[in-house]
Amino acid sequence: MFMQDMEWKDLANDASKLYMGTEKDGIGKFLYRLRPEVPYAQLASHLGAIFYHSEVWKWNGQKRGMKFLLLSENWQEKIMQYYTISLSLENEGISLDMFSEYLKIETQKQEEQDETPQNIEQTKLSAFFDY
Repeated sequence: MFMQDMEWKDLANDASKLYMGTEKDGIGKFLYRLRPEVPYAQLASHLGAIFYHSEVWKWNGQKRGMKFLLLSENWQEKIMQYYTISLSLENEGISLDMFSEYLKIETQKQEEQDETPQNIEQTKLSAFFDY
């Protein structure tokens, strides 16, 4: 429900701001309200990576000031698809980096086909794990 309003949501999982109660509204603060433990709220960054790679959320491409937007409400199916494909590729000796590159190319092709005036420019998560 939190993401379903189709608005960009801040990552908002700064440990000290969550603890002090000064963190802005966002995914981390939402998790903190559900369970007021900072480590639990900081899982927002992991959710962001998983949902981004599973094509459930769109990422704004920023390393600081990360925001996410809901793309698909059938998140369970998307995540199962992503992990099924990644595991099968891993078993075939294809690295996840190669798979990520493949996904980028396929996503770009799909975006070119599906381009609409409402389409928001998307930056891929190529450096999300490689700060």
